This record gives sequence, structure tokens and C-alpha cells, in this order.
Amino acid sequence: MDPQPRTFTRAEAEALLPEVDRLLAEAHKFVEMLAATEQESQAAQWKPRANGRVHVEPATEVHDAGRRSVARQLRLLIERIQGMGIVVRDIGSGLIDFPSLRDGRIINLCWRRGEPLEIRFWHEVEAGFAGRQPL
Repeated sequence: MDPQPRTFTRAEAEALLPEVDRLLAEAHKFVEMLAATEQESQAAQWKPRANGRVHVEPATEVHDAGRRSVARQLRLLIERIQGMGIVVRDIGSGLIDFPSLRDGRIINLCWRRGEPLEIRFWHEVEAGFAGRQPL
């Protein structure tokens, strides 16, 4: 059986939001960098030749090392957020959950980047984002 997750009160979750918002913004930049390097990598690999055939070039080691470095930094940021007891749902939209107790059961306090730095929504663990309800 899984150990119980750390649970947060609304006030505890809200106290972490400024730092978590900053970390998620940084993580989002890494996601964008990875997407951009992936597009560059794909474009560099497919080179049409004068005879009309396409030549596939292997990705450069420098390019791969850069992508690995960005991916490692992203992973460390996500692990840092998760280490606080926060559930990271989607880096792209900055969607996170704070496990919390409500009527003796675990629920999630739900927040997404761009929302005010306060917890306004919750949902049942199984319901996910689609089941968000106002507090």
C-alpha cells in the first residue's frame, strides 16, 4: 500500500504558490527550449540534395549534449516541486495539485499558472481537472 501523501491546508498551499509559480515558469522555459531544439534537430537531419534525394545527417554531439543538459535541468525542477509534496500534472499549462484532506478523505487543491496566487478550486482525486469545483 502506498504511503499517504503529504497533505496541505489551503493556507499552506497558498504560501508556496509564489515560489512554485517561479519554478513552473522556469520549467516552462526549459520545455520551450527542448521543443525548439527538437525542431532544429529534425530540420538539420533532413537535407535535400541536388539530385532530389534526402540525406539524413546524424544529430551533432554538441546539440545532443545541450538537449540533455536542458532535460536534466527540467527534471531537477520537477523533482524539486514534487519534493515539496506537490503533484505536477502538466508543465506546459503549469497545472499542479496539492493533496489535502476534506471530510476525512484525500482530495486535491488545484491550481494552474496564470490564476491568482490563491487556491480557488479543488477536485476529487479521480476526477482530475475536469472535475474542478470552486472552494
